[in-house]
Amino acid sequence: MRAGPSGVKQTIFLAFGVSAGVLLAVSVPRVGRDPLWLLALLPAVWIVMIGMIVVSAWRMKTAVLGSRRSALGPVEYLAAVSAVAGSVLSIPGSAQTVRLAGGASLILALLMLTLMVVGYLIRWRRRIAASGLRARAVRARGVVISTGLEGFPATPNPKVVRLSVAFTDRAGTRRWLTPTALQVPAHPIAVDDEVAVWFDPEHPGDIARIVVEFDNGSSRIVRTG
Repeated sequence: MRAGPSGVKQTIFLAFGVSAGVLLAVSVPRVGRDPLWLLALLPAVWIVMIGMIVVSAWRMKTAVLGSRRSALGPVEYLAAVSAVAGSVLSIPGSAQTVRLAGGASLILALLMLTLMVVGYLIRWRRRIAASGLRARAVRARGVVISTGLEGFPATPNPKVVRLSVAFTDRAGTRRWLTPTALQVPAHPIAVDDEVAVWFDPEHPGDIARIVVEFDNGSSRIVRTG
């Protein structure tokens, strides 16, 4: 698996984002009274936006290039910035409209936190399910019979496709699957490539109990269904 951004780099971007969030929260209520606060507000907005773009790109690399998943993604980044900004805006003694803005920021942070927890639980359940399946499953040799690229124009950009994979279960029955894969045309998963297929011997036709694995360093199967 390709290396993702280092922990130090992620910490730096998070620190800049949080600092910009504080600066936003401090400057927004004051701009109306003193336009000079725009000199603080505008750079803070740009820092938050650039940070959001960068951390989103990190997560995109995980999905597209198969790099290691970064701890800091757009949801985590936005949650941290919103929580800090909302806390500053909600300081007692602030104007009512400022406190309302702070409350809205805190609600957004809570929503992002909820999404983080739900996403983590979904990934955790998938890992547990895949591990449990491998423990009781039978491994078979699958063969790619269609690359899924047939309906796409011949461009070099990566494409999410449906492969066609065939394998034979222990009873000798020929079965077919259409796993989802990320195809990089420069180095695709090709017809006749062998892939690992793990299936439940008692329910060989149950797609929910099948795991298909393949990664050639550029293209890879991302999920069975």
